[in-house]
Amino acid sequence: MNYNKTKKIASILLIMTGAIALISEIGADIKNYYVQSIGVVVLMLGLFLINSGLSSKTTLDSKEYFEEEE
Repeated sequence: MNYNKTKKIASILLIMTGAIALISEIGADIKNYYVQSIGVVVLMLGLFLINSGLSSKTTLDSKEYFEEEE
């Protein structure tokens, strides 16, 4: 299986799991702060996996900036 496809599926599952944990704890009468903490960590991990594949524009366009200065 393709690495990028596996990473995308895993990140979506992590985001969904974290979101469900947070939403269920918001609506609960008795708050379980351990579930909320784990939900936030899992949600942020999923978002990190999605954003870690983005490339920076400054490294791609660095030659244009050097030509303008000269």
